[in-house]
Amino acid sequence: MSTPQDSARSYVVAHHPTALAAILGGGATSARRTSTSDLDIVVFVSDPPPPFRVTDEHDGWPVELFAHTRETFVSFVDREVALRGSPLLHMCAEGTLLFDHSGIGEWARTTSRERFAEGPPPLSPTELEDARYRVTDLLDDLAGATDPDERLLIANRLLTTVAELVLSVRGSWLGTGKWLLRRLREVDPVACASLLSTYRALVASDAPEAFHRAVSDVLDSVGGRLLVGYRRPPASGREPGQPVA
Repeated sequence: MSTPQDSARSYVVAHHPTALAAILGGGATSARRTSTSDLDIVVFVSDPPPPFRVTDEHDGWPVELFAHTRETFVSFVDREVALRGSPLLHMCAEGTLLFDHSGIGEWARTTSRERFAEGPPPLSPTELEDARYRVTDLLDDLAGATDPDERLLIANRLLTTVAELVLSVRGSWLGTGKWLLRRLREVDPVACASLLSTYRALVASDAPEAFHRAVSDVLDSVGGRLLVGYRRPPASGREPGQPVA
């Protein structure tokens, strides 16, 4: 059976024979690989014009391919870093260089490792206030909800929001889905365990009190509630305190 590296390399050769370099993200080759893991491949190409993204299948593997030039790579990374979560940096920093015909692949890996190690930009005082406001607002929604189904959806949003708050305050990269959990476990295992156990209790028995306290503890540790007195200029298309991305 072909290795993930072999399958990824043969996919790129078959579909992008003029590619300058290709990097396979680390997920498919790590101990965290699951039965649904895919091949995340970053390629540097010039034809058709990048950037573009393709979802495909090859050798029984789902394939997610991200095509870039040096310029679009830098532009995408800059945008992701500003949002404190860069899947592109992560893929290249931890990935395997499949081939490199011009040196751009090694440049991308070195650049990604350096920038990923630096971490995301620090949370500004305004951004911290915005995050405290969002958590406070959701906490009050949770406390006031009388519909059990509403409580589930509010709690789900609150779990993600407070996890992102912890990571941002601690200077960690953000993530989505499994990566949000993995980074929270690494950065603050105590808060992670408390939030998850009380969230499970809420889901299982519709008892929100313990989850409310766990979130409140996190909020208190970063400055406490913020609601009355919060003021921001209006922004079209989003609610007060809602993040831009």
